[in-house]
Amino acid sequence: MKNNPSIYEHFRGNEQLVKRIFDLVDRMQRSYQVVHTPFLTPAQQEACTRILGNQVSYKLCGGYKQAENQCLLLLPEYIDEKTISIPVQCLRATYMSKFHALKHRDVLGAMMNLGLKREQFGDVLVHEDNIYIFVMEDIASYVIANLTKIGRHTVQFVEWEEDVEKVEDIDYYEAIVSSFRLDVIVATLCRISRSKAQQFIQGKLVKVNHLILEDCDVVCNNNSIISIRGYGRFLFVETKKTTKSGRYVIEIGKYK
Repeated sequence: MKNNPSIYEHFRGNEQLVKRIFDLVDRMQRSYQVVHTPFLTPAQQEACTRILGNQVSYKLCGGYKQAENQCLLLLPEYIDEKTISIPVQCLRATYMSKFHALKHRDVLGAMMNLGLKREQFGDVLVHEDNIYIFVMEDIASYVIANLTKIGRHTVQFVEWEEDVEKVEDIDYYEAIVSSFRLDVIVATLCRISRSKAQQFIQGKLVKVNHLILEDCDVVCNNNSIISIRGYGRFLFVETKKTTKSGRYVIEIGKYK
């Protein structure tokens, strides 16, 4: 796989990621061993898979089937995938949520306070009395030893080998829009004016399916995930019906 300088033009803003991928490909081909990235965001995963195309075999893994943040494994030719060691470890702790329920941001903040980089750990799941954190294998023991308090709760993490299922906590409701343009959808979700929504979009405050979009007239499709800084994350589920005036009744999900 050749490092063509012109490829950087197609991935502006991700130049360091492109360089890292080419360096890893070179290391994999020279050593004939599996190499991997740290955890990547969905947008970074998309960029990596576009860079690699069908030139190099790879595998994405985040520790469970529904993982959002995943690391990328580069695979030498003819390797048996069954023999691959996945470099991700799941850690689990329990706590008494009825006294004070923890939020995703509480666990995320506690992890960052350990001095970890965001790329060293993947998804953080908090469901009822359970906390699951997916980390790179080489820091698992450090997290277990040092992450002993989150908010008001004393916790003890252990390595967890059983399957984990992501349970989304979403409130669903209906809204009426005049079109499926991104600025119209954002204005409806945030209950702001369309001109204000356009400022958000042009200010790089809006992501659609994890990618920052600055084009206000992009059309949102069913099952699009729309993240708006300061307002949260939404799911544009589908169009339910059309009103007599030609407007659209859509189903929206708001992630808690």
